[in-house]
Amino acid sequence: MGTRSSGETISAILKAFLDQRTWRQAELARHVGVAPPVIHKRLCELQAQGFPLHSERDHPHVYWSVPKSWFPGGVVFTGEQVTELLRQLSRMPKSRARDQLVATLLQCLPGSALNTNIVAGQTATREELYQPVIEDAASGSVSLRFGYFSASRGNETTRHASVHRVLIGPPARFVATCHRTGKLRWFRVANVTDARLDADEPFRPVASETVQAYLRESLDGFHSGAAAATHVFTVREPEARWVARNLMAEMQCEDVPGGVRVTATTAALDPLARYVVGLGGAARPLTAALEEAVAALARGALLALGRSSP
Repeated sequence: MGTRSSGETISAILKAFLDQRTWRQAELARHVGVAPPVIHKRLCELQAQGFPLHSERDHPHVYWSVPKSWFPGGVVFTGEQVTELLRQLSRMPKSRARDQLVATLLQCLPGSALNTNIVAGQTATREELYQPVIEDAASGSVSLRFGYFSASRGNETTRHASVHRVLIGPPARFVATCHRTGKLRWFRVANVTDARLDADEPFRPVASETVQAYLRESLDGFHSGAAAATHVFTVREPEARWVARNLMAEMQCEDVPGGVRVTATTAALDPLARYVVGLGGAARPLTAALEEAVAALARGALLALGRSSP
């Protein structure tokens, strides 16, 4: 056998226990490349220094083990925490990264299993590809260069943006300063066709209060870019009971005789009007702009059916 320094021997021992949790002393000596008395001495030194080594004699052999949970520089979870971790992973949309984490946990924890009765959605391919880069752009305050398909214009362009918030969804979206317009905008991750960090393009910071106000004024990932306005509508019973439990974000609801009154201060009139139209005759707009938007949607639906509006 060759000659090893004590440091090299200890490093080899640690690596061996990472690969295999229990070793017969003679086999470990051959694996590390030192004589059995040397391996015994180093193991005893590690044990004396607090290393979690356990020895057991089974004549004529000596076995050395480390706990299954041991991993230098890692994180140790209790059994209850592992159960909760698997529960949380089962709720996440399926993706390659999520499935690899689950597989690693199950491999290290014999007898554990993912609850197959919990059905999670599937992460869109583009979200799986590009969302990590978008998140890195936001956390590192680095400009993002990306291709983006605009559904409203029907074309794809390449642009730069400074990402300020990433909303997991579904669908996954992010709020960023578009470097082309200099304004805050919503982007859907599924419409991103390519993405990479670009440190050569200066990042454009925006005050957190400004971003939070933009989020409050948005509905369903939409902001018109105009100033927010307050819109009000009522919903009669029994539909009011459903509405009170299924409000869009930032809507405020209060009970009124015969139903509920809903108020939203937003720069997203179109999605709000679509929400109200979806309630049919149970909802009644009380503010002029909302009433006009709802009426326009209703007329369009009637024309599509070949009918004229009343």
